[in-house]
Amino acid sequence: MLLKAARRWPPVILLTLALMGCLMRFAWLHADFPNHSPWMLDEAKYTDEGWWASAAVRHFLIGHWEVAGDYNPAAAVPVWPALLTIVFELTGVSIIAARSLNVGFSVATVFLVYLLIRRYGGTQTTAAVAAVLLAASPFAFAFSRLATLDTMVVFEWVLLLWAASYADRKRYWPLLMLGLLVGAMVLTKTTSVVLLPSILWLLSKRNLRALLTVSTLAGAVLGVYFLLVLRSKYTDDYHYFFDINALADVEPGRTGYLLQQLFRHGLWIDRILYPASLAVLILSLIWLRQLWRNPLFAASWIAFAGNALYILRRQDDYAPRYFLAMLVPLILVLVLALKELEIRHRGLAALLAATLTVAVFLDTGQVFSFLAHRQYQFYEAAKSIQATVNADPGAHRLLLGSSADQLSLMASIPAINDGYSSQDLAQKVSHYQPGWYVGWNDLDQDILGSLTAFRLDQVASYPVFDHENRNRLKLYRMILLKDERK
Repeated sequence: MLLKAARRWPPVILLTLALMGCLMRFAWLHADFPNHSPWMLDEAKYTDEGWWASAAVRHFLIGHWEVAGDYNPAAAVPVWPALLTIVFELTGVSIIAARSLNVGFSVATVFLVYLLIRRYGGTQTTAAVAAVLLAASPFAFAFSRLATLDTMVVFEWVLLLWAASYADRKRYWPLLMLGLLVGAMVLTKTTSVVLLPSILWLLSKRNLRALLTVSTLAGAVLGVYFLLVLRSKYTDDYHYFFDINALADVEPGRTGYLLQQLFRHGLWIDRILYPASLAVLILSLIWLRQLWRNPLFAASWIAFAGNALYILRRQDDYAPRYFLAMLVPLILVLVLALKELEIRHRGLAALLAATLTVAVFLDTGQVFSFLAHRQYQFYEAAKSIQATVNADPGAHRLLLGSSADQLSLMASIPAINDGYSSQDLAQKVSHYQPGWYVGWNDLDQDILGSLTAFRLDQVASYPVFDHENRNRLKLYRMILLKDERK
């Protein structure tokens, strides 16, 4: 009796800790991305939340998703802005609402990881260990609190793996769910296709015949969407999205250097879990080959490899957030290895358990540090800009700048982009005549060349973030020179 009770307590305690870690992600969501973090160079904190939310924000500010000639990524990735449109119907345009939705997906991923480990032979304790590792991750913590696409893609991937575990010949709902979700994942973020081989692998191990059904249904979903968008007013925006995201030509001579960079930057994922997972990989190839009999173990490494190849293919053009999709696969292989070692080598199992315990303590400490030293520089700058713009009815209430969409999400001011534009920038500003410009540090001379019809008067300067290339946000009043001459 006491032995059974003793076995019940560890998973309960671990799941309680996981829940606490998940709840911390909802705290102070209007705080800035953590300064001086290992991922400080990631530019998503300046721009991406606004870009991906721009269609939903415009729906409420100007009445429609698209601004002709501007950057309209929702044409290619409509799932996230569609969800935000629904949320904003309830909350109004809000950065906190957008981030809460993303945190919700991150928390759901923790729950799904627990279920996934249980589906593939894990005990309650090892499944709870996986949940704690993900809930305590400072990498997942920091990026789940940005309203970007990567967290939702990870959620969709784990949900697809879980659904694939039920895809036997007696059930039809998993096949329908898989076909629809694969289409939705690609329409959430196009680069999520690198995760599809791992899903198809897992599905083939459960029901080989289901591959054709799921592939056909997913292809139909994507095909119907492509036909609709290519026959709509969003055609140019759709093509432009893929034009600007095209990969650079491969330089074979730099492959060794890029592999070294990829290996080193894997530490962005976790300083302990990443090296430990590589050790497990080596161990599984030399000794613990039975780990590869577990389809989830193989699927996790296929997903990791697919994402690594994608990052490698981007050469130098990548950011820390691209590594986020690698975090869950590494956690899965570590807890599956822990379960196997508990059977085959108690000493190594104890060593791995101790390693994971240290990782949880250090990661939790870093999360607490982020919360204890939170800052609101960007948020306060956005609110100050909102007040400045609202106080000057003489200037057109339209922001121009690379971070203008981000500020639009935070301050509910209509915006257009100066960096990405399917129309010539000079023509675009002539047509829309924005009244305000926001830029970082010194003005870009290439941008100024397209703004010769305006005089830019600096109104305010805000210290924001920790990156030397973008640590001061400046607001300018745009004055049309021909109006001034009158």
